[in-house]
Amino acid sequence: MKILMLGWEFPPLISGGLATATEGLVSGLTRLGHQIALVLPHFPHETANQIEEVNPHLTIVSPEHPFNPERIRRPVDETFVASAGTRKGSLHAEIATAASRKQAGAQSLQAADILSHYETAHIESLSLSPEEKQTLRRRLAEYQALVAGTDLSEVTAANIWTPLRSEVSEQTEILSLLATDVLRNKHESLFEVIHAHDWMSLKAISNIKGCSSLPVVLHVHSTEFDRAGLHGNQKIQAMEKLGFHIADRLVAVSNLTRRVLTEHYGVPSEKIDVVYNASNLAHVKNRQEHRQQTAGAETKENQKESPLISFVGRVTYQKGPAYFVQSAHRALQLQPDLRFQVVGTGDLLPSMRQLAWELGILDKFTFHGFQSAKRVESLLASSDVFVMPSVSEPFGIVALEAMAQDIPIIISKQSGVAECLMHALKVDFWDTELMADRIVNLVRRNRLRQELRRHGSREVERFTWETSARRCVDVYMKTASYKHGK
Repeated sequence: MKILMLGWEFPPLISGGLATATEGLVSGLTRLGHQIALVLPHFPHETANQIEEVNPHLTIVSPEHPFNPERIRRPVDETFVASAGTRKGSLHAEIATAASRKQAGAQSLQAADILSHYETAHIESLSLSPEEKQTLRRRLAEYQALVAGTDLSEVTAANIWTPLRSEVSEQTEILSLLATDVLRNKHESLFEVIHAHDWMSLKAISNIKGCSSLPVVLHVHSTEFDRAGLHGNQKIQAMEKLGFHIADRLVAVSNLTRRVLTEHYGVPSEKIDVVYNASNLAHVKNRQEHRQQTAGAETKENQKESPLISFVGRVTYQKGPAYFVQSAHRALQLQPDLRFQVVGTGDLLPSMRQLAWELGILDKFTFHGFQSAKRVESLLASSDVFVMPSVSEPFGIVALEAMAQDIPIIISKQSGVAECLMHALKVDFWDTELMADRIVNLVRRNRLRQELRRHGSREVERFTWETSARRCVDVYMKTASYKHGK
């Protein structure tokens, strides 16, 4: 199939789990032979060229990298599909092999001739005030001219406006503008379905619905209710509710998310399909290398004096950072030699530090802040126990990533991943006494730890992005069949 995908972020530009999930689905779909035009509100031209060189079935569209319809018109690359089984890790990791083949100068000029970065006439259809439309039109025209005639590194370094530096609301308008631009000039016929991700794509969906008959599948990775509960941003919740009803079909990342959509947004259950996320194969490869490097792991482990307990994720209400600190406080009363690390940042990081200080355990914590994907893998690999105390977690890819590195995990029952894993310890996010007990038991009971590692490493191998991609294709077919009268 030929898919127009509306994204928000894509590696190496990562701010959260959406980038990981988007990359995983793109990898799975393209390795099965499906072709994707991925529209992003910002993505560097040279990096897009490198990724496209590695993946012939992916076309990236961004303000810096115009749509090339000829890539979508190409036939399926059977050699690429046949080699899918030998490819390990993320597509982003593979671009390192192509990084030396830089052709940015000539390609930039060719790209500028293929299609405009924006069809500025479509700005009139956006939900902006006249002043905002005028400002956006001017900024986009200036930026397009700048990109066409200037090296992107100079553009980024300069103290000027770029899509990356715009507000979130403005980036959603840019995404809408680019998506509409891709579908103009009879290019709609190139695609069979539109696959959009989360609320940031909803303005684009609304505009596309007015000018296109393509079926729209909206992938819900998280909702404002998950992120902030009943007191979340009402404007975003209203936008989500409208988008959930405009889309032809929804994909939820778990049955937990499906219930949120039905109970809090009024979406009919029969309109929703569940497609679980997967673990990046790079973690499996990392685990295999780690095993080889630590053949005497048991001996080394028995000599370890300070077990390390990890929290990895955004430090926000949704992720339950306070419950992690409270459980750490109780666990330290039972096992004083424990150490704790926090990998990630967010609006509750200062209060998390404050709580640790108030409980007298700040010296037991290391706060690493936001880290690259490679660094996160490394920090995870050093862990003895991984804890995910989320208040409302639609899925929780990081739990699979920890399991893939042979780390026993404790996860919240209020997470989507809890419904599909057997070899994980599960607790209610608010039960910090039980959470602490589980931490201490995993540290003290070697047999339990080894059982979870052995069975967990086998279980996590069931979760592949190719499996998720096949489920998405089933949803595409079902949506297209319904859209066209079965």
